[in-house]
Amino acid sequence: MTITIREALMLPDMVQSKLIAGAAGLDNQIRWVTIVEVLEDTNRLQEGEFLITTGFGLADEPERLARFIPALAKRGLSGVAIHTGFYLREIPEVFISAADEFGLPLIEIPVEINFSTITKAILQPIVNRQFETLAYSQAIHEQIIRVALAGKGLAAIASELARLTDGRTVIVDAFGYLLVETPNGKDKDEEDATHSVPIQTATETYGYLSLTKPQNQWKELDQIALQHAATLCALEFLKERAVRETEWRLQGDFAEEILSGTVTWSAEEDARSRLLGYPLTGSHFVAALRVPPQAQNQPGHYHSRLTNLLNRLAVRHRTPYLLRERSSYLLLIMPEKTDSLHFLERLARQWNNLTPESPLQIGVSRGRHHLPELAEAQEEAVFALDAYPLLAQPPQPLLFAQMGGYQILFPYHRQEESLRQLWHPLLHALLTYDQKYNQQLLQTLSVYLQHNGNGLQTAQALYIHRHTLKYRIQQIEAKAGVNLQDSAQRWQLQLALMAYKLHSLLYPEQGI
Repeated sequence: MTITIREALMLPDMVQSKLIAGAAGLDNQIRWVTIVEVLEDTNRLQEGEFLITTGFGLADEPERLARFIPALAKRGLSGVAIHTGFYLREIPEVFISAADEFGLPLIEIPVEINFSTITKAILQPIVNRQFETLAYSQAIHEQIIRVALAGKGLAAIASELARLTDGRTVIVDAFGYLLVETPNGKDKDEEDATHSVPIQTATETYGYLSLTKPQNQWKELDQIALQHAATLCALEFLKERAVRETEWRLQGDFAEEILSGTVTWSAEEDARSRLLGYPLTGSHFVAALRVPPQAQNQPGHYHSRLTNLLNRLAVRHRTPYLLRERSSYLLLIMPEKTDSLHFLERLARQWNNLTPESPLQIGVSRGRHHLPELAEAQEEAVFALDAYPLLAQPPQPLLFAQMGGYQILFPYHRQEESLRQLWHPLLHALLTYDQKYNQQLLQTLSVYLQHNGNGLQTAQALYIHRHTLKYRIQQIEAKAGVNLQDSAQRWQLQLALMAYKLHSLLYPEQGI
């Protein structure tokens, strides 16, 4: 759709013109030709324009003369031609030095050549190329459309693009997974060039389409073909998503029935489940997946990306699951197998690599052999997910069976007051004292219990003297009304501390 300054100078009607300076810009693209006799405002000029002027008024104003070429270079013009013999008898030296400095081609047009001759000479090939490009674009569009309508998917579009351009094509999804790669006609050459364009709609990027071919064979028309193919690939992704969302709705409805505890195994239910790609035989667990609270202002966006990644990995690793979406987390029903846990870890690692600002948290229930028991398994998974910030770090899933004693609090977490009663009688006095006098009795108690009552280890962990620790222990016993030498009371305090931490996490607005 354009020609270069170098190509323009080789046109028959341009042979009498002469390049005076700015040879470094000979390969600048001419997008249009502009004729201005009185140049008052350079801001009206556009990038890529080729300016033809007589230089009227410049010779009488030295300051304007000095600013002329730098101002044109700043606007990104492709070049400037000065018609000498009218107002400038010859090209000023200040123009020549500035043109060389900025790499802006400076051309002298002799007085005997008309403006119209130059304009027609340059615009004709530009217009011809535009018509050629338009015709090629339409032909490419029709050919790729025919392939897309044949219903053979992304692979057929990529193959047609490779055939039309004599290049090699690759399609990857938004997560970087290779979806399509056309066969290589030859080994990759160091001089090959790869151009990539996003496969996207106005709201989402689904992946990237790349075309590779030797650098010296690249044409502007190849870029047009690449863009057409990317548009049709986006339609294929949309079609794939529509099919997948229908499958997810069917899966979600069935998963909801299972999680409600109303489904028992039968040949009919097993056949229904297998149609959805999930076997009901054997033992199952429930996993709850969530992005962190700070990302919940866009739960729909994260859920969409997460389900897409989940599907991509499940297909790749042949991992069955049933999915049910909640407002702030996802629920998965999965076979109770080591492979299922490995899959969840892989999913979390991949997600965290792609979205480090919103790491994935996963809570996993105990396994169940009987389908109605998955209703309780759902609650275990959500409880583990709620306690995740206390007990785990991404990408490691938190298993209900490995919550370090927090499982004891499982029935109590549902109601704020029930959870409060587990810690308030023992710890309220310590918390009040710490807040009033800026002390650390609660932290001291926690570290003391962590070290099984070992005073030396506790003092070292807190970086305090053993006499300071002894004083704090006395204060704790007096204010909480406990004896830390009594193992039963230590156990009660440990449970109270766990309940307090969980209460602070689940009900932060309630205070002490």
